[in-house]
Amino acid sequence: MACRVKVRLSTDKTVETSALVNSGFESDDPDVVIPVELARRLNLWPPHPNSELTELGTGGGDVIAPYYAAAALLELIAEGKTLKKLKVNIIVNPHVDEVILSDAVAGELGIVLLDLKRGLWRLDSEAPDVVRPSSEKEEWR
Repeated sequence: MACRVKVRLSTDKTVETSALVNSGFESDDPDVVIPVELARRLNLWPPHPNSELTELGTGGGDVIAPYYAAAALLELIAEGKTLKKLKVNIIVNPHVDEVILSDAVAGELGIVLLDLKRGLWRLDSEAPDVVRPSSEKEEWR
């Protein structure tokens, strides 16, 4: 099992979904990858003229994708309440089916991965005995 968290992404539209916490998605900036179907729901697809193109190095090879700087507000949700908020960049990748958080986003939010096999996590500001379960995977097709 991987570790997923519940997030709310807001542009001029708002969607709540799960997001994969991916330490292998290395970035210096608060980047979030989203699938095309979710981009449609957030009014980011088809690509806007003000989007840039970025090259992503992936396990399957390089991908050119639309990139929107500081395009969304991401809220980390647990137990029905917002734990943290962060302005994020959005990258639309047509080869993924779920939201993926970069290491920079996970770090800014303070997500601590406790057990990747069981999908357990907490925030770095919480007591060590706080243990949260992974959210269910939500696919966007």
